[in-house]
Amino acid sequence: IPQQSLEGQPMNVTMYQVSPAVLNTISRVARLNILEGHQSLSASLLSGVRSLSEMFTRGGQSIGTVYLQDPLLRASYLSYYVPVNVGKVQLLLGELRPLLQSFSAEEFRVLDLGGGPGTGALALLDWCRSQLLPPAASLHMTVVDRSPEAMKLCAELWQEYSTQNHIGTIPPLQTVVCNLERSLPSGPRIVGDGNGYHLIIVQNLLSELFVGSTDPIGLRTALVNHLVSCLAKEGTLMLIEPASRSASRDLHQVRNNLVAGLQCSVYSPCLHDQPCPALIKPDDWCHEERTWKIPAWINQIDREVGFIKDALKFSYVILRKDGKTLVPRNCDYHRVVSELREMKGEKRVWLCDETGRSEVGRQDKERSASNEAFERWHRGAIVRVDEIVRKERKGRPAMVGRILSSGVTEIIRPA
Repeated sequence: IPQQSLEGQPMNVTMYQVSPAVLNTISRVARLNILEGHQSLSASLLSGVRSLSEMFTRGGQSIGTVYLQDPLLRASYLSYYVPVNVGKVQLLLGELRPLLQSFSAEEFRVLDLGGGPGTGALALLDWCRSQLLPPAASLHMTVVDRSPEAMKLCAELWQEYSTQNHIGTIPPLQTVVCNLERSLPSGPRIVGDGNGYHLIIVQNLLSELFVGSTDPIGLRTALVNHLVSCLAKEGTLMLIEPASRSASRDLHQVRNNLVAGLQCSVYSPCLHDQPCPALIKPDDWCHEERTWKIPAWINQIDREVGFIKDALKFSYVILRKDGKTLVPRNCDYHRVVSELREMKGEKRVWLCDETGRSEVGRQDKERSASNEAFERWHRGAIVRVDEIVRKERKGRPAMVGRILSSGVTEIIRPA
């Protein structure tokens, strides 16, 4: 949905919306009467959402998918968390759209690793049907998780979506029960024909693995290195983690290890393959906040339990073996890694590029037609500015770079 008039949002930000087909599938499988126009949220559903939130925020990172064994918690997870996680995957599929076009007429092999109830699989099936990229008939999907209950639920969601939307020629879903922690160092044997996967989705998994180990980052790196070797030459590895500081910084460290090994490069969000600048200071981290149209029943749950799901928040990195990138490498390009902050007499924003993270501002008196795009910069956008002035003070460059009235700014790619 192109953003038109949402108050306070840049005009060229895209607002994501979960498809009615996905919401209807979730409602049916969860056996909840929560569709648009006829919402009935039970006290047990609200209690289940509260319990899940407690588990995820205070119960530690190694809870896995044990909650799917409980019918109430399973229904609560499906109704509240699955639409959110589907949205995150589909937003990143949007970044991969130019690459997915090349698979329009051939077999498209995908792995959803640690997929839980198959959120990544559902997101991709819905994407293929709605975008026709690639055709659903070419989709060969494998989902791996350590929980047999999760695999049963995944198959149920897949079948329900396919039946509702009359997808008759799709290859059968493949599910594999596998404990990834026990499968190292060789990694899970998940590539049967040697051709590799065109896409591997790993969502909310890395931070749950090897939590009690003396070297969790090293073991996670080894697993992801194995996944890179499972990619086809033109394949893509999508890693998504929660937006928390700890989970995000751990992902940044794994990213650093991977690119240092020269086995892959960053497609997005980074504009470089240098060490992540967010790791220099212990309190920094990088994450996304993407706008979305909140499904009515999630909005109602938020009101009842006091939560806020007004944005899709996550950290991610997309890796490739062929060196392709979301936008061309350019020393004048920067990624916005903060909100545009309004201060007295000026606006400021944090940028990231191969030279590091830097704060840039433009005083209101310097506003001009050439730098007007600065007003619409937002977190996640890729932007260009022709000149950032850093005047020296006491022999040192100023901490905040300045965009002058003569400066030229533009948005290369909105988030």
